[in-house]
Amino acid sequence: MTVKKIRLIKQLFLTLCAFILLIVVFTVYANLKVENAVSSRIYTSVDSIPHNKVALLLGTNPLNKWGRPNSYFTNRINTAAQLYHAGKVDYIIASGDNHTKEYDEPSAMRDSLMAHGVPENRIILDFAGFRTLDSVVRAKEVFGCDSMTIISQSDHNARALYLAEANGIEAVAVSAPLRAGRFVRIRLTLREWLARDKMMLDIWFGKQPHFLGERIDIPDVMPQKSYASAEGMTMRIISPDPVKAPVDSIVVELINSRDIEGQTGEWFIIEKLSKEGKWEEIAFDRTNAASDESLNIVFTAVAWFVFPDKPFQKTVNPWFYDRTWLPGTYRIAKTFSYPPYPRSTPSDTVYVEFQIR
Repeated sequence: MTVKKIRLIKQLFLTLCAFILLIVVFTVYANLKVENAVSSRIYTSVDSIPHNKVALLLGTNPLNKWGRPNSYFTNRINTAAQLYHAGKVDYIIASGDNHTKEYDEPSAMRDSLMAHGVPENRIILDFAGFRTLDSVVRAKEVFGCDSMTIISQSDHNARALYLAEANGIEAVAVSAPLRAGRFVRIRLTLREWLARDKMMLDIWFGKQPHFLGERIDIPDVMPQKSYASAEGMTMRIISPDPVKAPVDSIVVELINSRDIEGQTGEWFIIEKLSKEGKWEEIAFDRTNAASDESLNIVFTAVAWFVFPDKPFQKTVNPWFYDRTWLPGTYRIAKTFSYPPYPRSTPSDTVYVEFQIR
């Protein structure tokens, strides 16, 4: 081998080593920058995360490569449903890939969320979330989200949060559980490191989503406030949203945050806040009265279990009230109780306030 060839091989080797070193340095830089920028905004508990109007649920394949349920998908769905039922978000954008008819992440997320009790009208489908960059930027440019809560696994959340910050979005994230073996975790970590390299380059070179489109406004939800005479039970109105007179029925949802089951019954009352700041039961509809003095209202003596952290929905039918409710602040009251049974003390009461405009 000639001296010239040896020198050429040596130069190629040194160039390759320099290139690899550059990649390593850049990867370390990118990952340290991401972790330092977003670590304080990633939550592991739904209870501690602040409220946002919208959550961005990042998509993944519902099935793994063996055709079985993908734990990443399942855990993201569970976390998103918990976030909604805890009242921490009002809407969920299900953003994922739908590049073919046969592959539809957003619809799969919608169906799973609905199976977990999230109303369909609170789920917004984004079929053009081909990449994390597309999902995050479209959340702002298409759906008008200047702030939001991101839902994915921890490493993915860090990258999504950094993208959100780079695009002027105030975001926090809640991490879905990650259940994987050591080999899978190492493989995913390496993949995420390289994804962050690409993200940095995308940001520097102004990479944009594949598609944007017309602006879609997400409506505000009816303001509600829940409180109770004892800790453990909260209640909110699921539908109609907003409540408008005349009212035929109202669906309420009770959440039990204790570690034992509670009970509720059929009884309820509806009150209106007077100008003097007092709660007064709204007027009865006397057309159904047995006499001019009484409606003879009887509630069925049945108890419904409200299990820990499992939303319980009940329909309230205010047929005995005057249906022409004037604008103002109203509240529904329902009783609840915890063991031991039978109780020698009166039941507690949970309330939810709402507005009619």
